[in-house]
Amino acid sequence: MGDLTFQKFVDFLNERKDEIISSMIIDSGSEAYGFFSKYFDKYYVETLGGDRYTRSVAAADSSEFVRELYNGRKIILSRGYSIFEASAYASFFSEVTWVSRDDLRPLTTMIMEDCEHRSMIDLLEHESPEIILFDGSLTGRLMHGNREFRADRLDGFTEKYYSNLKALIDKSRDTGSEIVFLSKSSESRSLVSKMTKDSGNGQDETLRTGRIVDHVLIKSLAQSPGYSIPVKFLANSIGIRGSVWSFHLLPSINDLPIKIDFISANDGYDNSILDKIVDTVFWAYAGQKVYNIWLSKVDNMVKFRSDEVERIYMRQFEKAIGIPMYETRGERRARIRI
Repeated sequence: MGDLTFQKFVDFLNERKDEIISSMIIDSGSEAYGFFSKYFDKYYVETLGGDRYTRSVAAADSSEFVRELYNGRKIILSRGYSIFEASAYASFFSEVTWVSRDDLRPLTTMIMEDCEHRSMIDLLEHESPEIILFDGSLTGRLMHGNREFRADRLDGFTEKYYSNLKALIDKSRDTGSEIVFLSKSSESRSLVSKMTKDSGNGQDETLRTGRIVDHVLIKSLAQSPGYSIPVKFLANSIGIRGSVWSFHLLPSINDLPIKIDFISANDGYDNSILDKIVDTVFWAYAGQKVYNIWLSKVDNMVKFRSDEVERIYMRQFEKAIGIPMYETRGERRARIRI
């Protein structure tokens, strides 16, 4: 039997093609393009990177595994690795608990991020890298807020999460390390909003540009690799001393922008630190499949793999509990894809 749905997908694409393209690249004949093109050069610096980079870089990433048991509870495993030169440090989370399905994805996201924070705190007890890299967004982490999850055995987790994040930031200041967050996909509109506000035509232009995100703006107007000027993130809900800044770096004209968040010790930021971050990210770029050599390395190390989970972790679970379970062997469709 042939594919029963592919032609429907082809029909959908033919019908919606123009709309989809216009949402990914700003039409050069549109009002929005005319507006942004007038100001873009003031907010974007063309560069291929310079010689102010450092190779004294630590990197952190995390992984998770979730499986539902026949009693409705979930096995949740997560680990975070932080690496620096030849050293590696790990943190681990394990729980068997009931979690509301609506809360499962945001909860496991925060658990993974917390594992990253804790493993990096451990690293900083022993090492002093110049730059610390995280895969993800700092601004996104700051916007989790005071969320409480519908889950057993996880009371107070959000408070612990932010306590560990603040401890990480304080520890990085003790070691003189710059914390930098890199993310390839982003819904950020901080650059779009700043350009619109600075133009003096904010309300009118917001109506015309309301659905354009920063990455679409840069992909549409940038003619060369470079980076946008940093924009201050104002929603500092956990009382970080100093300020949080975001900008976007385009490593190659044929690639996607990278959103970069960093923390400054005061209300502004030091241009020499910005230069070091920019040059280091350019230096560590190895193409579309490896946008950062350090994050790629730790990602490969920390990732849970099927054989590892099934043959080691789940077999040990069944052995320790003493109850045969099809779920632990992956023999039924009991996995939760989140």
